[in-house]
Amino acid sequence: MANHVVEVEEKPKSQEKSKGSTVWVPREFKDRLVALSEKLKKCQWKVLLDALAFYETSLRKPKVKAELPVLDKIIWYVQKLCLSVGRFKERPCDENLARTLKTVSQVSERLGVDCSLLARALEEYLAFFKSGLSNHEKMDEVDLELNMALKSVLLEIFYRHIFQEGSQGLAGSQ
Repeated sequence: MANHVVEVEEKPKSQEKSKGSTVWVPREFKDRLVALSEKLKKCQWKVLLDALAFYETSLRKPKVKAELPVLDKIIWYVQKLCLSVGRFKERPCDENLARTLKTVSQVSERLGVDCSLLARALEEYLAFFKSGLSNHEKMDEVDLELNMALKSVLLEIFYRHIFQEGSQGLAGSQ
């Protein structure tokens, strides 16, 4: 991925001797920064300063984080769940199962969705790998079962929270 220089500080017209600095960032970041800068009609360094100030505030004041849009939180939990299941499938072991089940529990509690099938599929997936069998058909079966259980949870999240069917909001927002 190619990096690009972002001018962090632009020289104010009133101060000829002010010095600037540069930061190396991925090209995609620079493109987004330029687009946002043009949209807001603000200098790039001011957009970055606003973003940094917001980030610092969210670290100091959890209430600011709680005020983020619900959709942002939903997407966070979807991403967290999918990545957790992916890590577990990459390396199925007791430790990764415990971590993934913790994430599954958080999603279940905070989004109010039933994740029991997913939890069972994760446990069966690990049991198959612990058995030492090299049956490709059974491997495909447990893999498909886990994928379908994850898909089922994702669909319930989308229908409940994004399409607003029976949405109760986030149960335990962080």
